[in-house]
Amino acid sequence: MSIAASNHANIDLESEILTVFTFWVGDELFAIDIDNILSVTQDMDKLLQPPVKSRGLMGVIDYMDVPVAVYNFAEMLNIPSTRQIKTGLVDLLNAREQDHVDWINALEVSLKDNVPFEKARDPHMCAFGKWYDKFQTRDEMLSEIMKNFDAPHKEIHALADTLLDLRDKGELEEALDKLHIAKITTLNHLRKHFSHARSQIEESLHTVVINITNDGVKPLVALQIDEIHEVMNFDKSDLRGLDRIGLDSVLEMEGIFKGYLGSQDNRSSCLLLDTTNLLNNVKSL
Repeated sequence: MSIAASNHANIDLESEILTVFTFWVGDELFAIDIDNILSVTQDMDKLLQPPVKSRGLMGVIDYMDVPVAVYNFAEMLNIPSTRQIKTGLVDLLNAREQDHVDWINALEVSLKDNVPFEKARDPHMCAFGKWYDKFQTRDEMLSEIMKNFDAPHKEIHALADTLLDLRDKGELEEALDKLHIAKITTLNHLRKHFSHARSQIEESLHTVVINITNDGVKPLVALQIDEIHEVMNFDKSDLRGLDRIGLDSVLEMEGIFKGYLGSQDNRSSCLLLDTTNLLNNVKSL
C-alpha cells in the first residue's frame, strides 16, 4: 500500500505533531516517521539472494524496477524477533502439553502399582502453572484462548488427591474408571486448548517489508518486521535524545535512532529510527 503520497493531507505545515508508523520487534516498540515510509508489503516471493554477507541482510527485492536491499531489523539490532519469540512459545506449549500427558500416565502407574505419585498436585506449581500465572500477551485472541486453560488445568491436578484417596480406601476400580473418563474428557479438552493456542500463534506470524525513503520517491532500504502496531501521533516535544535516557553508548543504536518518543500521558513509547543515516549504518554492520 502506498503511504508517502498522503502523508501531509491532513497535517498543518506548522504543526508540532509528529506522525509515526510503529511496529513491534519482540517486546520492544519502534517507530519510523510516516514521511519516510514509501510502502508496506508482504510480498517476499521474489526475494533474490544477496551476493555479499552482512548482518541481517536477507536479499534484494524489486520496487518499481529499483533493486532494494532487505534487512531483517531484529538481526540488525541483534535482538530476538517477534517470530523467534512466538516460535519459542509454540515449542513451550508443545512441551507443557506433553507434561500433562505424562502427568496422567504417572498417576495411572501410581494407582495400579501402588507407588508414590511425585508429580505436582498444585496446578500453580507445575511448570505450565508457574508460566501460565505470569503469562501476558498483546494478542487479544490468544489472551481469550488462554483463559480457557484455567478450569481443565485445575481439574487435571485435582485428580491426584481424589483418585489416590479412593485407592487408599480400597476403591481402585472406581479410581481407574474416573481416570479413564478424565482422559477422554478433561485431558482432551486441555489438549484442544493447547492446539488452539498454537494455531493462533502460528496464524499471527506475518512477514512484512517496509520500503524506506528519504525523498518520498526513491526507496533507500527495506526492513523486514514481524508485527505492525499502528500509526500514532506524538508532539514533537515528546522526542528525547538517546543521551538524555542513557542509551547513546549502546553500539547497536549508534546512528540508527533519532531518539526516544514518550509522552507524559503514558501512551506507547518507542525508539524513532533515523533514516538519514540508516543506509550508512546498515552498510557498516
